Amino acid sequence: MGFENINSVLVADIGSVQTRLVLIDLVEGQYRLVSSSRARTTVEPPLANVSLGLEHAAQAMTERIGRQLLSPEPDQVFMIPEAGGHGVDEFLATSSAGRPMKVFLVGLTPEISLLSGKRVLAGSYVTVTNTLSPDDRRTEEEQINAILQDDPDLILIVGGTDDGADDILLELVRIVRTALSLVMHGMVPSVLFAGNQALRKQVRNLLAPLTSVFFAKNVRPSLEDEQLFPAQIELALVYDDYRSRSTGGFSEVGRQSQVGVVPTTQGYISAIRYLGELPQKGVGPLYVDVGSANSVVVAGVHKEPHYNIRTDLGVGHHIVQTMETITLDKLRRWLPFEIDDEALWDYAHNKQLHPATVPGTPEDLMIEQALAREIVRLVVDEARPAWGLGEGDLLPDFRPVVGAGAILTETQHPGMAAMLLLDALQPTGITDLYLDPHNLLSALGVIAYLKPLITVQALDAGGLVNLGPAFSPLGRVRYGRDAIKVRIQHPNGQVFNHVVKGGEIWMAPVLPGVTADVRIRLRRGLSINGKQRLRMKLTAGAAGFIFDARGRPLAMPRQKDRAERFQQWLLAMTGRDAGPSVAGAGTVTEDAGVMDDDLELELPADMEEETAHALLS
Repeated sequence: MGFENINSVLVADIGSVQTRLVLIDLVEGQYRLVSSSRARTTVEPPLANVSLGLEHAAQAMTERIGRQLLSPEPDQVFMIPEAGGHGVDEFLATSSAGRPMKVFLVGLTPEISLLSGKRVLAGSYVTVTNTLSPDDRRTEEEQINAILQDDPDLILIVGGTDDGADDILLELVRIVRTALSLVMHGMVPSVLFAGNQALRKQVRNLLAPLTSVFFAKNVRPSLEDEQLFPAQIELALVYDDYRSRSTGGFSEVGRQSQVGVVPTTQGYISAIRYLGELPQKGVGPLYVDVGSANSVVVAGVHKEPHYNIRTDLGVGHHIVQTMETITLDKLRRWLPFEIDDEALWDYAHNKQLHPATVPGTPEDLMIEQALAREIVRLVVDEARPAWGLGEGDLLPDFRPVVGAGAILTETQHPGMAAMLLLDALQPTGITDLYLDPHNLLSALGVIAYLKPLITVQALDAGGLVNLGPAFSPLGRVRYGRDAIKVRIQHPNGQVFNHVVKGGEIWMAPVLPGVTADVRIRLRRGLSINGKQRLRMKLTAGAAGFIFDARGRPLAMPRQKDRAERFQQWLLAMTGRDAGPSVAGAGTVTEDAGVMDDDLELELPADMEEETAHALLS
C-alpha cells in the first residue's frame, strides 16, 4: 500500500518493563490518537519473546475499542491492511528494551572524527566499548585483540574528509578486517562506515566478504561541516539488524514493521526536530524520559536536536548503578524522612531483582521520585555543553518541556508530576509543562519518516497531557515573606487573589481547559523574563496554573525543616490545600481542606447582593 493511502497506523514501543501500543486513525478528515494500551514486556526469560507482550497489549486495545487487530494467520501478528473496521494499514515498532548494542569506534582523530562518531551513537541505545585511532599506542596485535575481546555488535568507522587523505584510514580498516577474520564463535560484528566517501568501494571489497557492511554519508565531509543525521538514520537500520539477530523475538516484530525495529530515541529526535520548526517562544522543546533501564534527554536548540542517552541510569533494571552514580547524599536531599544507607541499598537491590514492581509504600515512592529528579539533573547537565547556550546552572528557556516514563507520568496527581519536572530542571520564567504517557512523540517521530502529515495532524489534535504553565521567578526571597501576588479572573468575571510566600509552591485550582486572565506582581528582587509585573491570558492544564516561589536556584530546606516543608509542597501540589476553585460559570466550590488565609474571593461589580449571597452560601 502506498503511504499516501494510509488511514490507520499502529505503533508499538517495546520498553524494558512495558510494551505500549498507540493507534492513530483518520477521524473526520484528520489523523488523531484513537486508543492506547500497554502490557508487560516479555523480552526476558522464561518467555523471551516480545511478540507475546505485543499480543497482550493488542488484545487489551481490542477489548477497549472493539477493533480486531491480531491476525488469525500464524505467520502474521497483525491484520494488515485495514478491512471492515478491523486491522490497520501500517504497523511500526520502536524499542529500548534488551541489552544495549556494544560498539567499537574507529576514527582518525580523537578531537574531530571520534567525537563526531560519539555524537552519532548518542542517539541510540549503545555502549561504546573501546576506540581505535592512529594515535593509539598499542601494538597492532593488541589492537586486534581489543576488538576480539570486546566482542562488539557493531564497528563504527569514521574519519577523513571527502576526497581527502585515505591511506591512514584504510590501514585502520585493514586492522578491522584482520580482527573480523579471526572471529571463531558467536556473531561477527556488523560494520557501519561513515567516513571518506571516496573509500566506499575499497571498504566494501575489504569487509563485505566477512560481515554485513552499512554505508552512510561522511559525518565530517569537511573539517568545518558535521553531518550526523544521515549516519543516525543508517544506525537505526543497523539497530534493527542487531535486534533481528538477537534473542527475544525481535525478528518477528521487525518483519511486520515497515521500518523494522527503530530505537525509541530516534523517534524522539525526529519529533523534536518537527516541534522545533513550529513558531514558538524560547529556545525550543525539551523532552526528558526516565525509564527502568535507560534515561534520555532530547533538546531542540534553535531547530537543531541535541540528545543524550544514559543506558546505565534508570529506576528499575539499573537502580543500583544509578544510586552509585548519584550518591546517597544527593538522593537524601529529596527525602522528608530519615533512612540509613543499608535500607536504601536493600530497597535498590530488591527493586533491581524485580524491576516491574510498583512502590509498596509512600516512602518507596519518594525514593524512586528522588532518583528520577537526580537522573534528570545529571543527564541534562551532561548534555548542556553541546547546546552552546553558555555556562551557568539555570536551565535555558525551553518551551515546551515534556516528561515521559512511568515515574513521571503515573504520579499520584498531575501537580506532583509538574513538581518533579520543576525540581529536576529548575526552569525560570514561564514554562509550558506536558506529559507523554503513551510515548506518542516517539511514535509520531517514526511515522514522520513515512507520512509527515500524520505527525502534524496528530500533534495538533492533542495526545500529550497539558499540565499547564509554570511561573518560576528568578531570584530568592526569605521563607515566609510575600513573593508572588496572583490575581486570576475567570471568563464569567469571578476573581480570586492569592499570595505565594517565599519557599512555597502553589497550584491554582483552575479547571483544565479554562482560559483566564492572569496578573502577577513580584516582590523586589524577583523577576520573570526581566519583569516584575505581568498580565496575560492563559489556558489551565491538568495542574491548573503553577507558581513556584522556592527560589532559583532552588533553595533546599535545612534538614530539620525538610519533613515539614516537603509535606507543605506535597499538599499544595496534590490539591489538598487549594481552597476555593474557579469552577463553572457562576459557581464556587470549597475544598474540604484548610482554607488559605491569603485567598480573597472577589465577585463581578455588577452582581446583585442577593445573587452574591446565594453564591457564597
